[in-house]
Amino acid sequence: MAEKQLHMLLGPEKGQKDQYLDNLKKALKKKHGEAPESHRFYPFDTDMSQIISILRNGSLFSSHKLAVILNCEEIKKAADLKMLAQFCKNLPEDVTLVFLSDSISVDKRLTALVPGSEKKIFWEMFDNQKMGWVQKYFADQGMKIEPTAVNILLEMVENNTADLREACQKLSFYFNIGDLIQVEDIDNFVYHSKEENVFTLFEKMLLKDLAGTLEVFSKITLSGEIDLIYLLSGLMRQIRRVLKVKTALAEGETLQTAFQMYEVRGKKNQKVTGDGLRKFGLKELERVQREGEILDRNMRELKKGMQIVSFQLFLIRSLKGNV
Repeated sequence: MAEKQLHMLLGPEKGQKDQYLDNLKKALKKKHGEAPESHRFYPFDTDMSQIISILRNGSLFSSHKLAVILNCEEIKKAADLKMLAQFCKNLPEDVTLVFLSDSISVDKRLTALVPGSEKKIFWEMFDNQKMGWVQKYFADQGMKIEPTAVNILLEMVENNTADLREACQKLSFYFNIGDLIQVEDIDNFVYHSKEENVFTLFEKMLLKDLAGTLEVFSKITLSGEIDLIYLLSGLMRQIRRVLKVKTALAEGETLQTAFQMYEVRGKKNQKVTGDGLRKFGLKELERVQREGEILDRNMRELKKGMQIVSFQLFLIRSLKGNV
């Protein structure tokens, strides 16, 4: 078995992992003269015996298979690990197998199957690197962006270069060479673009607009472009911030001081937050935060369909109380 047939990519930096997989596909295409047949599996959606059966069977469409098992940290059952060990020991020559996880460690029995040279951990950028990354991106496009505008943009996306690059690319379409991107421009982009996102969901939620909240959530899930775990994580960041502002007000701080304390920037963002402060009481926000954190802990254990249902119930309970 060639060492290069087994790979393990760990860590939260999605952009670099995606680039690694893209380079692997290109290398296989160059080696075999055609693109590999690609498969993506989730341990909680497909039985391990079925995954292995698919990979053992020859392909009618390509001379090589590239299979990615995502969320491989979920592979813990002794029977599954035994099947994988037997399969990897005699890995078919026409299969390249990649284990993928956002975690930085997985079951040691799984790790032992992959040669040391093919185990990679991809870390997120440090906070002091992200500002420079965004500014360089726009400089390469012939544009400039204010530091405060960068901070708001960074709140929109998860801490990985794939999502950050996508957000910057979409934003750059609205501007021309030589333009300076300001805070108000980020506000307009976030809330007035045609795409629904965590901020438009947050806005409807703070207005206690249940129908609008569920409509936005439905559009997001139908697009299939946003991982619901990341969506919930972003939503909870916004909820925690509103709760902090509400708490500061209860302790006697002025609204503008509270906004400065917790970096609620931009006129539109401040208006949305102000609407939420009027609609929600302190106890309500505390309850929403508790329920959101419970859901956040459970999301990775749920299949996609149950993630959607659980998220919808969380939104309903947040706006209508326990149901």
